[in-house]
Amino acid sequence: MELIKKISLLFIISFLIFSCKSDSISVSDKTEATPVTKRKVPKFNVENAYSSIEKQVGFGPRYPGTKAHKELIEHLTQELEKHTDHVIQQDFKASFLGEKNVDATNIIGVINPDKSKRILLCAHFDTRKIAEKDKDEAMQDKPILGADDGASGVAVLLEIAKLIKENGIDVGVDFVLFDAEDNGESNTGIGWCLGAKHWSKNPHVKNYKAEFGILLDMVGAKNAEFGREGYSQQVASKYIDYIWDMAGKMSYGNYFLDMNSGTVEDDHRYVIENLRIPMVDIINMSRINGREGFGHYHHTHDDNLNIIDKNTLKAVGKVVTAVVYNFSNGKI
Repeated sequence: MELIKKISLLFIISFLIFSCKSDSISVSDKTEATPVTKRKVPKFNVENAYSSIEKQVGFGPRYPGTKAHKELIEHLTQELEKHTDHVIQQDFKASFLGEKNVDATNIIGVINPDKSKRILLCAHFDTRKIAEKDKDEAMQDKPILGADDGASGVAVLLEIAKLIKENGIDVGVDFVLFDAEDNGESNTGIGWCLGAKHWSKNPHVKNYKAEFGILLDMVGAKNAEFGREGYSQQVASKYIDYIWDMAGKMSYGNYFLDMNSGTVEDDHRYVIENLRIPMVDIINMSRINGREGFGHYHHTHDDNLNIIDKNTLKAVGKVVTAVVYNFSNGKI
């Protein structure tokens, strides 16, 4: 009888222990998908973007080595500090078009640095030292204002950073404003994209990763045409398909054209090559409507405020804002 009692007690204890372990295993092994907060896409304010272009152009030509360039860096840093969690200035030396080892600075604004799911948004802010395409030969060695080629992409990104600050987001966003992009030599190809080359080899975070990125370059001119850029198409075709399809549904298919526009030496190329991040270059470059490449104002003194069209800015701003928030909402 004692033996039976002992066996029964041992069975009960064993059952309880097993039950506790089973409960423990059940809890620890149970995995649930993190719920996604569905966030409404905020309204892009084109007036803010246009005002930013005015402010940047107001400094004058802004190539490395000039007072205006230093003032612009301070201004852009202050703007990103308002709207991101922290800002990094990445200094380097640049040599171009007769300038040797002048100071240049990439500016990086980071939102939600703790998030592993990230998107990269880029633009360059420097302007060209010469206007070699200008019809007036006497003006070809003078610097341009770069309202579109320099200021427009930055303006759109600053407004998107502001929207994220005000409305929140559930992914990491890295804004990288590249310096020393636009002063290469047309005949040799030397000197382009120096800021992107430097950052892509020395990112602000070791082993930096983003699921994909978007580069904005010349995104504010009247009647802009954004074709499917070649390097982007090679590595980021699914993102191009998504963006261009969404632009069409938003009635902006007259800007985002379903055509191959050829490859271009731009900042995204070096992010692709050095960091293996799929990049989409939204750039005013077309091969239709009598055009071959960039707009008529490219690298001329016509690249001033008169070339900027708020309708173009709105189209790009609304599309890219929607992309960012759809990415946060798990739709991409």
